Formats: sequence, C-alpha cells, structure tokens
Amino acid sequence: MKNLHVYIDKYASKQFLYALRIVLIAVVVVSYSCSEEEDCEYVSAVKYDCAESQANVGDSCDSNNNGVFDGVVNAMCECIPEITTISTCSGFIANGDFELVTDDPNGQVGEDIKLATSWKALWQSGSLVDLFNEDTTDFGNLCFVAPTPVSGAFGAMWVWSSEMMSVDTTYREGLFNELSTIIKPNTGVYNMSFDYARMDVDCMNGLLVKVGVYGVYFPEGTELPENPTEQYEPSNLELFGEPNTVFLGEVVIENLTVNSWNNAAFEFDTNNLNVPIDGITHIMITNSHIPTVDRAFMYLGFDNFCLTN
Repeated sequence: MKNLHVYIDKYASKQFLYALRIVLIAVVVVSYSCSEEEDCEYVSAVKYDCAESQANVGDSCDSNNNGVFDGVVNAMCECIPEITTISTCSGFIANGDFELVTDDPNGQVGEDIKLATSWKALWQSGSLVDLFNEDTTDFGNLCFVAPTPVSGAFGAMWVWSSEMMSVDTTYREGLFNELSTIIKPNTGVYNMSFDYARMDVDCMNGLLVKVGVYGVYFPEGTELPENPTEQYEPSNLELFGEPNTVFLGEVVIENLTVNSWNNAAFEFDTNNLNVPIDGITHIMITNSHIPTVDRAFMYLGFDNFCLTN
C-alpha cells in the first residue's frame, strides 16, 4: 500500500504541473491576443520615465533632430541642449582683444584683419577690415587718429548706415569671428560687449551709425559669400542664407567729438530668436541691415569683444 500511495502522489504532482503550464500558456495567449477589430500593438515590458520617446531622465538626446546627441532629457521629458557656460571675457569670442596675430599688423596699411587669429574676411575679396596696434602711425588717411588710450592691437573699419547716400561697396566692411564654442538654440541669455572709438573726428562729419551683430552658422569648409553688389544688397541676413543667420542686436553710435574708447553692451535670448538649427559658429559685426538717416557714416576702431552667458 505504501508504494501505491507514493505512485498516486507522484501522479498527482505531474498532473498539477501540467495543469499549471496550461494555465500559464493561456494567460500569455490572452495577454498578447486581440480581435481583428482591434489595433494590435506590442507593449514593451521595459518601463521608461518618458514612454513616448522611450527615454529616461538624464539620457542623452538629439535636441534638433539632426542626428547629433547634444542634449539631455529633463524631468518634463524634454530634450534640452547641454549649455556651455563661460562667464569671463572674452568668453565665446575667440581672441576678442586681437592680441594673437600671425604677423606684424604694420607690414601693410590696412586690409589685414586676417592676421588676427580667429578673425576672418567677411567675403571672398574686396574691402576688408584693418588691423592696427600701438606702433601704427599710418592709418591710411592723413586725418585718421589713433584711439586713446592705445593698448595693443585693435580692428578698424567703416560703418556706413545711410540708405540715402549712394556709395560703392568699398565702405561696406565687417568683422567675422569664429567662436571658441558653438552657441546652440534655446540655451538662454547671452551678454555681448565691445569697445569702440571714432578715428575720423578730424575729417568726417557723420551724424550716427548703427552697428549690427549677427549670429552665423558657417561650418568648416564652406566658401565665404561673394562680394556684395551694393551697400545693402544682398542684406546681411542673406549673405550666408537666412536659415544660417540670426540678427542678435544693434548698437547706435552717435556723433563723437573725441577719439577715446567707449563701451557698448546688449544681451540676446536664444530662447526667443530663430537661431540656426545647428547653432551659431561665427559672429558677424558690420553696419546694421536696418538703415538710418542721411550722413550716417563713421570710421571706428573696435576692441575687447566679449560674449558670455
């Protein structure tokens, strides 16, 4: 009888395990089955903080849908670009004080801004910005005077903001700086500042000018724009293509009677501007694309550019 009981117990255990397997299979079938009328979707067993994007808070992400993982998923399941913070001058501007040069700025009279590291021509040829230093005695015009006090290298150019006075493109000049770090869209508020001095106080009588500052996406290997055909054609916004250019702000410089250095500053918010989708690689400083009154022209020295956040 003992052996019979053992056999019955073993048989019952096998039957129970078999029944349990049938129940589990049924549960799986029910879980992953749906009628013809229903939309059948596979539901992942993996749980994400952000179900729609299948990402977790803190994951790397693509903030601009350009294939570059340049952001981080936040608690709101938003992809926020990682923000580079630079709080000391010259900040994002590379060689903002023009002190890093590859040759003597006095080797030729003007048209030599490319001697300053990280500063480029604005177009393929034609009139370029001038580069001077404390040893310069010839500024290309007998009535031009050095800014005071003179300290090291600085750039100088015409700023011609008058739409009413017809001039050739000789007087359309601009500074073009390759930033030390790309500025991405939606990365907050930035502060821009620079020094300027009027160098034509002894020979010109312009009323005021507007200096425009633009952010440009200009990747390495891209050709510079062709020389402009007119003072305002093409527009500054069209030189590099409108999707690649954003107007950051302008500074109005009124008639100055002395050649001493002055400071200008403004801020811009990348959250409220149409910053190029791949970011700002360069800063362009030139006459504003928004013209002003007659006799709006000056020859100005520029120094100590600074861009921080």
